[in-house]
Amino acid sequence: MAPKGKKKEKPLRRLGGWLRSDDAKNALIILIAGLIIFGIFSLVCAPKRYDLTVGSIARETINASKDVVDEVTTEERRNAAAAAVVPTYVFEEEVMEEVMDSLENTFGELRTVQQYAQTIKDENGEPRRTFTDAEIEYAASLVTLISMNKYQIMTLMRTSTESFEDMVQTVNTAVENTLNTTIREGQVSQSIQTILQIVGYRLDVSLIQNILPTVLRACVKPNMVIEQETTEVARQAARDAVEPIVYVQGQNIVREGDRITKSQLAMLRALGLLKDNQYDLSSYQGAALLVLLAMICAVMALWVANREILQDTRKLTVYMLVMILSVAFSSLFHLYFSAYFVPMVFAPVLLCVLLGSRAGFSAIGSTAILISGMAAGNRSTYLYEMILLFMMSTAGGVSCVCFMKSHPQRIRVLLSGLVSAAVNSVSIFAIHKMTSTEMTDVMARIMWSMGGGVLSSVLAGAFQPVFEGIFHLATPSKLEELCNPNTPLLRRLQIEAPGTYHHSLIVANLSEAAAEKIGANPHLARAAGYYHDIGKLKRPQYFKENQMGINLHDQLDPYVSAAILTSHPKDGYQMALQQRMPQEVANIILQHHGDTPVMFFYHKALQMSNGSPVDMKDFRYDGPRPNTREAAVVMLADTVEAAVRSMREPTPKAIRQFIERLIRGKLEDGQLSDSPLTLRDIDNICEAFSGVLMGVFHERIEYPEVRHHVPVQAAAPAAAASPAETPKPAAEGAGK
Repeated sequence: MAPKGKKKEKPLRRLGGWLRSDDAKNALIILIAGLIIFGIFSLVCAPKRYDLTVGSIARETINASKDVVDEVTTEERRNAAAAAVVPTYVFEEEVMEEVMDSLENTFGELRTVQQYAQTIKDENGEPRRTFTDAEIEYAASLVTLISMNKYQIMTLMRTSTESFEDMVQTVNTAVENTLNTTIREGQVSQSIQTILQIVGYRLDVSLIQNILPTVLRACVKPNMVIEQETTEVARQAARDAVEPIVYVQGQNIVREGDRITKSQLAMLRALGLLKDNQYDLSSYQGAALLVLLAMICAVMALWVANREILQDTRKLTVYMLVMILSVAFSSLFHLYFSAYFVPMVFAPVLLCVLLGSRAGFSAIGSTAILISGMAAGNRSTYLYEMILLFMMSTAGGVSCVCFMKSHPQRIRVLLSGLVSAAVNSVSIFAIHKMTSTEMTDVMARIMWSMGGGVLSSVLAGAFQPVFEGIFHLATPSKLEELCNPNTPLLRRLQIEAPGTYHHSLIVANLSEAAAEKIGANPHLARAAGYYHDIGKLKRPQYFKENQMGINLHDQLDPYVSAAILTSHPKDGYQMALQQRMPQEVANIILQHHGDTPVMFFYHKALQMSNGSPVDMKDFRYDGPRPNTREAAVVMLADTVEAAVRSMREPTPKAIRQFIERLIRGKLEDGQLSDSPLTLRDIDNICEAFSGVLMGVFHERIEYPEVRHHVPVQAAAPAAAASPAETPKPAAEGAGK
């Protein structure tokens, strides 16, 4: 049982471990960002709601926020079309017999009442004209087939036998004749009126008015009956043939000053535009799906183009914050100004500056989806405008990122707004040329879109230093600021450790050249080269390049000396964090020696150990090893510069061979195992280092000794001077 229990715990432990991991944090960041974007997006999609009823006066013109069907008017037209269909009838022969039998039975009961009245005589033996309530009530009880009131019973009791029989014969004939000419279903009342008109001139008026209508309504039936199935099919076909009345997005439903009708109110309710606690959930569902699609596109684009951002919580936070700001600004300007005035390229431009061109490219598709999707929730835009906004966002984003890819300086951030403005103008003009001959409103839209392009660059330029300061990002602009010689740490290097400063300058040049050669970040490599040895400021006199003839290590134990040397990466890392440098620069400072051993003091310890074992771990740097291409480049540049400076005859061939030997040593020691460098990269690094160092350690020109022709009497003092005292020509200094 125990093993089974353990197996059940494994998934839970795995889930708990994942929830505590960086992947879970990054997933939570994406989820929260998506929810925030959905909330902002919904504000744009949520339509204005009105307090209206049937008959009230509209205070403003209300347009359809999306296509909506006028259900009330459409249903009225469909009912009218169905009612206009001529029914299909079926003749039923047995109806005549049923009707005549019913008439016979009914007249039989009425005859009984009439005959009963004849039996009631007055004092003279004549039938009476007045009857008691008991007599009338008894007479009424004789009639069971139809319902008759007291007045009708009294009329029947006062009718003579001759009149009654004449009525029976006349009505039977009229009904039979009418049935022979057919009575259609639905037309029984008309047939009864026709029968009454036929018999009316022959019968007593009281019978026609009081007795016959009741009898005929109870007995007469149609013998042409509607065939329900066939007729219903025809009616449904007529209903289906009526096209629904559709109000397209942007069309006026109600004009200002109109009295609200039932159909208008139904359409407003269907669109969720009424304050009656009913919401158009389909709009919010569509918005949620659109935001989900945009977030999936952004994550997939990052996965393909720059997976590092998805794995770095700090950079992913920056990415999502920029996306949120982009949607927020777009919503604001969309609602209060124009759909064309939104900052369409704000996110691609700012992300290109903060996280690189790949991050900028990855945001183009998602921002285009969101910005064009906002138009779907607005009640004054149309489908072609949504397509136009999508095209402008995509084309403008690609153009701006390509414009800034190689040189993302602050001035280019501002100039990117002009690039976006130009692309937007061309896009609008082209679409209008293709879709319409009416060009009256084109200039207004072009001006709004140009303003949106400039607005994008202004906002991106304003937020760039904010993100750089809060998240300590290694942007090109920030790295260029760090390379300014007047920064506090570089000024301290110049004054307190001039040898280290000179060494750092050459390392920076080497790193920048190599980074450009292999396609790494040259700005980061150069800045890291400047600052890689700032930890030496803590004890500058203990490093050879800063010593003036006296070596303090001669008086120290080799273990202490090694500890001093190997501590400067950590010291530099702490100083970089205190100065709020970008984390990328601080990481390179910490990694630029990896776990390389300090061989000089290791050998010194071996010599002093008298044969005792010496652990090389005590003489290694603490690491970690370089894990980026820029960190590896700085490590190799630092190693090569320090070693080549000690060469006695730095010829081009000797420099190249020496560089290759040094880098091979780093490879064999495993210092480059964690870096993503390839063998081709290493060849390119060797080539770049050789080019720079050949310029630094170029071969000097040996100037010949120049003898001045002087008079013989003046030559004696000159000849007495020793060769060492002969002054060098001024041109020699310039040739160094």
